[in-house]
Amino acid sequence: MIRLFSLALLAMSLLSGSGHAQADPDGEPRLVAALFRSNWCGPCKVLEPRYERVMASYAEAPLERVRFDSSFGRRGALAERASEEGIRSVYDSVNGATGFVLLIDRDTQDVLARITMEYSDADMAGALDYALEVVSDREDFGL
Repeated sequence: MIRLFSLALLAMSLLSGSGHAQADPDGEPRLVAALFRSNWCGPCKVLEPRYERVMASYAEAPLERVRFDSSFGRRGALAERASEEGIRSVYDSVNGATGFVLLIDRDTQDVLARITMEYSDADMAGALDYALEVVSDREDFGL
């Protein structure tokens, strides 16, 4: 009987999860939305206003927004910032490209989505929801 009760409690705790990624023990959200942009980037001018509009709906979501602006050629400082954010390997793989947002699992360095100017508002929201769910599932299973 106790065993059955324990299983029921375990099932309830798994099912009662919020469905959204939580912050790491150090307080930083596991999901990072990294915008790679510059002033001279044409696709950035299309992407950014729409991205900002969609992100307004995710103000309370457990994700960290990071902006890498390469307008002024500060690659060393940007690389340092990427290290501080825990996404240096992903930053290095971008190699200075701009005009997109990467949704990154900070713990695994997996890029869960690459949002470009071709994404509609609904596509962006879908990518964000997907990434939040993946990170939440990984945390629920201890990954």
